[in-house]
Amino acid sequence: MDNLRTVVKRRQFFACFVVIVFMAVAARSQSLTLTDVQTVIAQAVSKAVSINQRVTISVTDKEGNLLGTFQMTGANANTLIRSVGRAGQGLENLTVPAALAAHSKAGTAGIFSTGGNAFTTRTASFIIQEHFPPKDDNRPGGPLYGVQFSTLVCSDIAIAALPLGLSGDPGGLPLYKNGVAVGGIGVEGDGLYTIDRDPTDSDQSFEEQIAVVGTRGFEAPPLIRGDNILVEGIRFPFANFSTTESVTAPAFGSLPGVVTSALRAAPASDFIPGTLGGVNGQFSSRFPIVAGSTLSVAEVQQILGGAVAIANVTRAAIRQPIGTNARVTIAVVDIDGKVVGLFRQQDAPVFGLDVAVQKARTTNFLARSDAGAKLTAAGLGSYVTRGVADGITLNGSIAFSDRGFGFLHRPLFPDGINNTQAGPFSTPLGDWSPFNVGFQLDLIRPALLAALSPNPPACRGAQFKKKDFLLAPCPCTSIPELPNGVQTFAGGQPLYRGSTLIGAIGVSGDGIDQDDLISAGGANLFPSPANMRSDRTFVRGVRLPFLKFPARPFVD
Repeated sequence: MDNLRTVVKRRQFFACFVVIVFMAVAARSQSLTLTDVQTVIAQAVSKAVSINQRVTISVTDKEGNLLGTFQMTGANANTLIRSVGRAGQGLENLTVPAALAAHSKAGTAGIFSTGGNAFTTRTASFIIQEHFPPKDDNRPGGPLYGVQFSTLVCSDIAIAALPLGLSGDPGGLPLYKNGVAVGGIGVEGDGLYTIDRDPTDSDQSFEEQIAVVGTRGFEAPPLIRGDNILVEGIRFPFANFSTTESVTAPAFGSLPGVVTSALRAAPASDFIPGTLGGVNGQFSSRFPIVAGSTLSVAEVQQILGGAVAIANVTRAAIRQPIGTNARVTIAVVDIDGKVVGLFRQQDAPVFGLDVAVQKARTTNFLARSDAGAKLTAAGLGSYVTRGVADGITLNGSIAFSDRGFGFLHRPLFPDGINNTQAGPFSTPLGDWSPFNVGFQLDLIRPALLAALSPNPPACRGAQFKKKDFLLAPCPCTSIPELPNGVQTFAGGQPLYRGSTLIGAIGVSGDGIDQDDLISAGGANLFPSPANMRSDRTFVRGVRLPFLKFPARPFVD
């Protein structure tokens, strides 16, 4: 009998070993190899040479890790941040290295895209402006208004930070292998880091042309491209250039230029496979479920479980095929802003990792009794004063959702209505741009500018797996509860035990109305007191929102 048990155990071990090896091989086959990175860059360079352009090209993996940067001979070393705002305001008219722009473009396309949606930096530009769609008067701001200031180098959450945050400058496209999202390519070369203010003009950016050719053999499946995804009946853009030309990549060693960031294969994932409430997904290796100062482990699990149960039956907004369920990242923080729980559904977009935590921390902070005092001490008292003038006292009397706060952080109030004044937390429209949005940027601007300086300060990120990982600088703000900044679009709300604030939940990844609905599932047993919710507050005679759910929320 003992021998039989030994044989069975050995066979079980062998079977498990085979499964593990198979999964490892499969994972590698769906990741970018060093040869893949060289091929993508070589194809892009061949196109640049053929149209007589000199550019810088970066490639990242699907989690934003930089896999290499190549600068062609004669390429612009720098690029100018410029869009519609007044020069010198926010980040407008700031000169930055072109390599940083290429990196952010590649990373944006990589962490935005999944097996159900393929987005580019042109797609990102379409959803972050003061109207959605851009130039369409009296329409609300973009559904991801403010997302550009996430995944920053100063973040304690981002797996692999992007030097300029998320990018809306055309020239960043996702990369796929066998229909699986594996990363992104970013091209910078025209000397201008901007956004697409007029999506109707079909401008032919040479950076985008070069990036498209770079993706040959790594193209996004047509069905899931952004231009096959509609939100509110509005079709997203993908790229204004397409090609069927065959590409023969020249030998990498013969390319005209230099490698400015060492080329490598995609590293191992930062996520750990797991299930929550029977739903497949991943936990963070850096942020396990723990107790906080105000939440127990059991309560955190309950909150995450309630949210993921709703997510698993919620109809996705930005995924193909139509009728599939949402895929999101869910984060829970305690009253101090500490991450006490984080879960990512399988194939949720990676950008939601940092954003979900930003959303949770934002709503938690705004519901604290000392929020106004902390902002004033941090040198942001002008926003506190403007809020008070509109009847908003940041003393814990209002339970703001991210949707409610974001409504006050738009250059037109009510949101998107032309010929109105800015909300109290926004830059006035005359100075506004996606690079100068107001409170959200001003909060993290010193850290961001320091990180972009020639000799940025650095501090060791003890929360990271790699001991030599330097975060430059950290954190993003001087306010302990907001170490990775704030977020200004919907998907988070504070949590209460009775009338006592105990933390917040943030959700991001698959449509903002869906994010609201899923966050409500998590907050169900810890809801905001009805009389404190932001939709009980009027500003300039306008009721603020709290949550908004999809019209047809659940899958059949």
